Amino acid sequence: MPRAFTALERQNIRDRLLIAARSAIARQGLRRTPVSALSRAVGISKGAFYQFFESKEDLCAAVLLETETELRGQLSAAATPREVLQILFRSVVHHPMLSMLADPQEMIWLTRGVGPERMTEARADDDAFFTELFGRLQAEGLLDAELDLHVLAGIPGAALALAQGHPIIGPERAEAVTDLIVEGLVARTTSG
Repeated sequence: MPRAFTALERQNIRDRLLIAARSAIARQGLRRTPVSALSRAVGISKGAFYQFFESKEDLCAAVLLETETELRGQLSAAATPREVLQILFRSVVHHPMLSMLADPQEMIWLTRGVGPERMTEARADDDAFFTELFGRLQAEGLLDAELDLHVLAGIPGAALALAQGHPIIGPERAEAVTDLIVEGLVARTTSG
């Protein structure tokens, strides 16, 4: 029978699992991060891990939600469309957890592990956030009022697709191509 943890122990272990996952997944990816290593890192058995998360993919999704919350704070604080786009396109490539999603195989693994329904919910939540963010920028007169917010909410997907395409673009020019795309979006979407 698995050991019963107190509420304080449960919270402490859960927090340490999130920290261990953030480090391990950013370093070696989701597929190559075994549950046994995560469990060992926080001093619990592999069996006890499943008292906290259904799977390592579920744990990864929890870490990604924390990362998303941080990123959304930065995006909400951005004063201009250029800042929003720069934060968005850069974070997908340079943030340790988000850059993991730039590997199509990691994305497939995550989707398979958490299920398509959860991914659909996450996409709908992202659409709602970005529709509101871009809607605010439109209301402030910083984005062209004629632009369809539903289309603008698809820009994060384009940022992820661009990050996934970096090996095809070539590492020596990927940053310059990203800058060019951001500037093109700024020129096309901004008012006046």
